[in-house]
Amino acid sequence: MKKSQKIVNCALFAAIYVALCAVFQSISFGPIQFRFAEILCLFSIDYFWAFIGVTIGCFLSNTFFGGLGIADMIFGTLATVIGCLLAYLFRNVRYKGNPFLSASMIVIANAIIIGIELGYILSTPDLIPLYMLQVGIGELVVLAIGLPLYKRIKIYFDTKLSDQN
Repeated sequence: MKKSQKIVNCALFAAIYVALCAVFQSISFGPIQFRFAEILCLFSIDYFWAFIGVTIGCFLSNTFFGGLGIADMIFGTLATVIGCLLAYLFRNVRYKGNPFLSASMIVIANAIIIGIELGYILSTPDLIPLYMLQVGIGELVVLAIGLPLYKRIKIYFDTKLSDQN
């Protein structure tokens, strides 16, 4: 894939991430969240450029819609960075062709980091385990819904990428 095409794809992923967070803003933030934009994190399993687009999109979404300030811009984005990088590192570990371990890395990173972040930002550190559980369940639900969609769209990407070579 050409460098210019990777840049365009990164920008598209960032824009789609922000758009999804804007449309589903009421359920994309807070202790109980179902951030449908996180489905895009699954693409970082197979396409490193997707990781960059998702990271930019996450940062912009946390900046514009998050409401928890600079801490969310930093730690919310850090959760996405760590989750996507771990997902990419475990991309070859699959069960019946499914990247369950990679997807679970995204869930775990977000649950831990966002759970801790919420506990301290909301001045309720005693509720950190609850926040971790809530964020983790929300992330798990979104990625479970998104996995079949990811697999379908990945077929399209693989076809388009092989056509360009």
